[in-house]
Amino acid sequence: MSKTVAIFEPIYSQDQTLTCADFLPLVRADNARPEWREFKILTDMYRNGEHLRHDYTGLFSPKFSLKSKIAGSGFLDFVQRHDGADVAFINPFPQLAYWSFNVWMQGEEAHPGLARAAQALLDASGVDISIADTPRHGPATLAYCNFWVGSRRFWNEYVGNTLLPIADFLEANPSHEAAIGVMTDTMHTDPAPFLPFIVERLFSTYISLHPELPRAAYTFDANTVREYCINDFEKLLFDRMRAKIDKADASDVFEPALIEQMQTVCALWQKHFFDFYATRPHPHTGQPVRI
Repeated sequence: MSKTVAIFEPIYSQDQTLTCADFLPLVRADNARPEWREFKILTDMYRNGEHLRHDYTGLFSPKFSLKSKIAGSGFLDFVQRHDGADVAFINPFPQLAYWSFNVWMQGEEAHPGLARAAQALLDASGVDISIADTPRHGPATLAYCNFWVGSRRFWNEYVGNTLLPIADFLEANPSHEAAIGVMTDTMHTDPAPFLPFIVERLFSTYISLHPELPRAAYTFDANTVREYCINDFEKLLFDRMRAKIDKADASDVFEPALIEQMQTVCALWQKHFFDFYATRPHPHTGQPVRI
C-alpha cells in the first residue's frame, strides 16, 4: 500500500518559488535563527507535530536536485519502494567515502575544531553520543546534507531524542561555553557557524550507532560515484582509492594503516579544495570558499 511521503522545501521570501515541483512549500515568514539553518526548521517541524501528519516526512533544501543529480520524483519513488524502512536517504557526495573514514574525519579537516565543539555540545545537551567512537560511514550510512525522510518513529527517536535536546539547550543557555563554541564561524562559501555542520553529521552518526534501525540508502555503483566528483583532483583520488576502499567496505575491515592513509588523503583533498575554490566559484553555490 502506498505511503504518504511529504518532503518540504523551505520558502523564505514572497518571490521565492519551489525548485522541485514534487515537494511541498514550507513558508518561513519569520526566519528566526537563520544561522541554525535547517536545524531550526527540523526542530520546529517536530514541535509542531508535522511529522505526525504523514507516514514519512523530510525537509530538503532548494539545492536538492543540483547536489543529488536526481529529480525529486525519483527520490519519492525510491521511498515508496522501500516502505519497510524507518528512514530513507541519499548522499549527494558519495565520493567522500573514498578518502574519509567517517563524517568526522572529513569534518575536522574542513572545519578544524568541529569534533571538539560537537562533543562539548552533545555533553552539555545530555545526548549520549561519543564522536571518538563513531564507526565507519560507508554507502549504507553516509549522508552529507539533510536529504532524508523518516517515519514517525524515526522522527521521535532521532529528532525528538537527539536534535531537540540540543535545540532546547542552546535556547536556554546561549552564554554557555558549549553554545558559544558551536556558534563560532568556520570556513565555507558563505558565513556559517559550526552548528549546522555538526547537525548535518549527526544523522550518519546516529544511524551508524543504531544498526537495528531499518534504513534505505540510495546507492550508486562505482562508475556513477565518479560522476559526482566535482573536479579532476577528486577523480584522481577516487581512481587511486577505489579498489582498496571497496574491498574494505565489503569485508567490513579497515586496517589502521588504511585509516591512516585515508586521513592523509583527506587532508590533501581538503587543502586542494580550499586552494582551488578560493578563486573559483564552487559548483553548488556559485561562490568561492570563504576563508
